[in-house]
Order: sequence, then C-alpha cells, then structure tokens
Amino acid sequence: MITLFREFTKSWIFKGLMVLLVASFAVFGLRDVFSKVGGDNVLTAGKRSVSAAEFKSDIERYKQNYAEQNQGQSISNDELVQSGQHVQLLNELADQTAFNAWLDSIGVKPSAKMILAQIAKYPAFFNSVTGRFDADIYRQRLAQAQMTAKQLEDSFSDEIASQQYITAAVSGFKAPRIYAATQAAMNMQARDASVFILNEKNITMPAAPTDADLTAFYNSRLEQLKMPELRQASVVRFDPDVYLKSIPVDETAVRKMYDDRLKTLATPETRSFQVVTAQSQADADAISAALKSGQSPEDAAKAHKGQVIPYTGKAQKDVPDAKIAAAAFGGLKTGDISPALQGELGFAVIKMGEIKTGSTPSYESLHAELAQSYVKEQAANRVNKDSNAFSDAIRAGKDFETTAKELGLTVIKLEPMTAQGQTNNRQANYSKFTALVKAIYDLPSAGSASDVEELGEGQYFAVRLDAVKPAGAPPLAQIKGELAQYWMAEKVGSAVQDLANKALERLKKGESIAAVAASLNAQVKPLNNLNRATIQQTGLPDQLASRIFAGQAGDSFSTQLNQVNIAVGHIDAIRQPDAQQANSMAAMMEGQMTQSIQRDIALTTQSAARKAVKTEVYPNTAASALGVTPADPKAQKDTIKTEEKK
Repeated sequence: MITLFREFTKSWIFKGLMVLLVASFAVFGLRDVFSKVGGDNVLTAGKRSVSAAEFKSDIERYKQNYAEQNQGQSISNDELVQSGQHVQLLNELADQTAFNAWLDSIGVKPSAKMILAQIAKYPAFFNSVTGRFDADIYRQRLAQAQMTAKQLEDSFSDEIASQQYITAAVSGFKAPRIYAATQAAMNMQARDASVFILNEKNITMPAAPTDADLTAFYNSRLEQLKMPELRQASVVRFDPDVYLKSIPVDETAVRKMYDDRLKTLATPETRSFQVVTAQSQADADAISAALKSGQSPEDAAKAHKGQVIPYTGKAQKDVPDAKIAAAAFGGLKTGDISPALQGELGFAVIKMGEIKTGSTPSYESLHAELAQSYVKEQAANRVNKDSNAFSDAIRAGKDFETTAKELGLTVIKLEPMTAQGQTNNRQANYSKFTALVKAIYDLPSAGSASDVEELGEGQYFAVRLDAVKPAGAPPLAQIKGELAQYWMAEKVGSAVQDLANKALERLKKGESIAAVAASLNAQVKPLNNLNRATIQQTGLPDQLASRIFAGQAGDSFSTQLNQVNIAVGHIDAIRQPDAQQANSMAAMMEGQMTQSIQRDIALTTQSAARKAVKTEVYPNTAASALGVTPADPKAQKDTIKTEEKK
C-alpha cells in the first residue's frame, strides 16, 4: 500500500531531483486551448500555475535522468516535442499540480515542522560518514538540481499532504471478494490449442529483383529514405585537465600561496560560556557570588532581574560586546566565574565553559593541496593564453591545423552529425554539447572555422567545418544492395501473409488443422492446459498467448509473431477451474485486488481534482519554452476535438 501511495503522491519535480522513476499517470485529453491565454504559464490549476521557465527546468532534469537511465543516450527538445512526450509530461505535471491545488483549497497542508522533519530523514541528504542529515550536503544537492530550498520544501509539503489525504481516502477499504473470485476464475481457466508456424520455408522464394524493380521500390520510398543534413568537423579543445600533467610544481610559488592564505587557514580559539546580565554593579557582584556558591546561572539571573546569554563555540570576533569578549578570552579558564564586569551594554558576569585551542596547519600538511591548486591555476592560465593565441591566428587568416600544431594542440575529427548532434556511431553522441553543435551548424561552408568559444567548466573550443552532406535520400547506386534485401524481405513477408490468410480460410470452412498444416509442409504443435496465471512460464510469444485467450472454443486465428513468422491456430477447448482451487487463488488475490482498486481511487481523485480547480494546459507555450516552434495550432485543435468526441 505504501508503494501505491508513493507512486501517486511523489512530486514530478522532486523525482527529477532525486533521480527516481517518473510516475506513470493516465494522460487526460487537452482542452481546446492553444493561444497564450495563460500568459507565460504552461498550465494553470486553481491558484497554482507552472511558468514556461519552470517547465523548461523540469524538462532539463527529466532529460538528465533519461540520459543516466539509458547509458548516456540523450534526447533533444525537438525529439520530445515531435514524439509528443512534452504533452505527456505536461499532463503528468498538470495532474499533480491540480491535485495539490485542490488540497490547498480544502485546507490540507502539513506544518513547517513536519516538512523539515521529513527532509531531515531523506537519505540523499545524509553524510556517508556520520549517517545523519548534513546541511552542507543538502545545499549541494539543491545547487546541483538548480532548486531553491523553498521549492524543495514546497515539494515535500505537497507530498505529505497527498499522502495524508490518500491514506485517509482508502483507509479501511477492502475489495469485495467477488472481484478477486472473478479474477481467479479467469486466471485459472485452462485452454487447449493447436498451432503451426508459417515462414519463408513454406513458400516458393521470389526471384531476385531486377533493376526496374529496385528503381520502382526506391522511388516509392523516397520520403522514408531521406536523411537529414550531416556535417563533419574538426575540433580543438582548450581543456585545463589536458595541461595538468605537463605543468611542474614551483615550490617557491606554492610556499607563497601558503603564506598568503595563512590567515584564512588558521583555526581560531573558540570558547563556550554564559553571560549573566545585571542592572547594576551591586547586582553583578551578587550574581558573581551566587555563581561561585554553586547556584545556576538561570536562578542567579532570576533573583536579580538579569538574563542568561549563552555563547557556544564562539571565536572572540563573534562576540558582539568587545569588552565582554576581551574578558572571556583573557585569563579565565574552564569553570571560572568572573567578577562583576562593565560591558559596552551594561554590567555582566561570565561563567566559563569549554575552551578549544586554535591551530594553524603546517606547510607540510597542506603542501599536496596547495600544489594541486597551483597546477590548476597554471593550467587555467595556459588555457587562457593558448585560446587567445589561437583566436588571434584564425582571425588573421592562418590555417586551422597549422596553428594548432604550432601551439602543441591536438585536432580531433568528429563523426558526421545532425543539427541535434546525433551520429550513426553509438559511441559518439554530441547532443549534450549544444554549444559545439551550434558552432558547427553556424559555419557557412566547408573549410570555414569558428572563433574560440566557451564549452563550459573552464573549457573552450574552436571548430572547422570539413564536409557537408546535404539532406535527402542517398543515391540508388549507393544503397542498391541494402534495398534489394528490403525488397526481398517485403516480398517474402507478403507471400507468407497470403499463405496464412488462405490457411485460415480453410480452417474456418471446417478443414482440420492437421490437414491444412500437412498440405503446407508445417508441423502442428499442441498447446494444452494453458492458463493466464502461468502463461509467462511457458515462453509462449505474447502475441500468440493474447490471441489464444481472446477467443472462444472452436475459433481459428492467425497472428504475426515477427517479420517472417506467422502463427495459425485453433482453440480446441476451454475448461473452467476447480472451485476449491479457484477459491484458494481468490483468497491470495484479495490484497492485490484491493491495491488495484486503491490505485483507481487515486487516479479518479486526481482526475476529479483537475475538473474541480479548472485546470488549463497550454502545449504550444510548453513547446516554445523548449525552443521548439509549435505545430500548426488549428491542426492541433482539430485533433484534440476529435479525441474528445470519441
């Protein structure tokens, strides 16, 4: 049940941060809204909205997760929009936003204390050494995800509110036993079938295609054969990491770094103490005497109308009253009670606590760190120097490769790529290097070179366009052999399908499956005692299993298993399960059935919330937010109207 709640209530934005699975919500029909009625928002739901900038950030996190879950393979914004995934993701976001807006409207909201307590329990924010919540790691995770603390806290608030509501909504619910009994009877129903397979072995193979056949085949598929423009380029990178190994450590410079940073490297002495304020010299004297006699600071302060101000682990500069600070960091030792003191703000008495001596790290202890810092600094300087020299040379009209060689730089030839950075080589995908791809496609013609541009993380690059392969279908002569294979595969597939259709007609007319199979040189395979509960264990193809369980006893059928194999079969018998076995199965399925209905309740509640808060989604604005020109608005409207009528 907890799994159900989390699947339903997890915030989509939060899943992007935590690199968790994006919940799969039902996709609801879009309203007939394509103009920017919502302004810069991609969706509105009650008093909540999601801006184009927020949606773009969400999509970037989604793409990052996608790449991590698909071995580095990326997906571009164009691909997201063309495939309609941006609409699906927009709907998922609208579902959750609408539900949270509805919860706001009925006053379901957790306290700030509950939200912070939940954040402190999340493992992603734990220190791996202490195993506890670490505020620094918390801030680092937020920075990595480009989120503010408020955004994350709001996400947790929505999650807790959702959990509380759904938990209450389904608490105590149990599916009627008849539901599980019906499902159990269906799962344990046994079926017998007979099947034979037809493929290229059962037909007369067609003759090899003639040139005329291939020309006609080629012309009929020109649209499918079209390839996007491909550009091949060479790149020079100015990467600090490349220079690191060639830079020697200058000990004199490293020592100077140590001396320059000494003040910031030293750890000051810190002290913990309590200051008891007093209204007069006499009160301060009395408080000092009381503390020395063993009275607590709180009791002494109360007796003389003072206050206790604690200082824990403070350096002298962190104590606001300079006179009190001087006294606390003077001759007092742990446990000492000061006499009455005249501070800048009045009289006071100090009770000294723990004292931690300051320290200054030695040069030797910091040498490795400082040396590494020195080398990195020098590498960055080299990048700056070489990139400027390269830029000056290219602007002066010098040769790209000659200039690189003179500066000791390596020229790397890139794979031919599309305008999205995609290549035919799975090992080379440049889509995440958007600045690099853009620079290549901004060049006017082969042979031209770019200026030095920023790549990110202290790196720079320059590119030269080596070759341009225009968009369009490749020449017939270039792909003639491959086309011949496709032509043959299509002819074979068509012949096998025709044979399967004729075999099915014979079965439907009453001819036995054994006789039909024998006439086609195929072998009948009996499939007995099949049931839905164990069908996965048989290894039977899903298409065939689905067809067997979809028909009635005596039905004949055919189904495509793959490109060259078609199954032709007959459902021989259907037997209902033993009542006692079905009853036992129903008892085991009651929990699953309850969870299934609870999931339906969650989705139904979410759907109702969208209507209750009058949710509006703007897919064109969402596409524009991703830098993609929306499809024709009128065409989209017509499509959606048709879907709504259905």
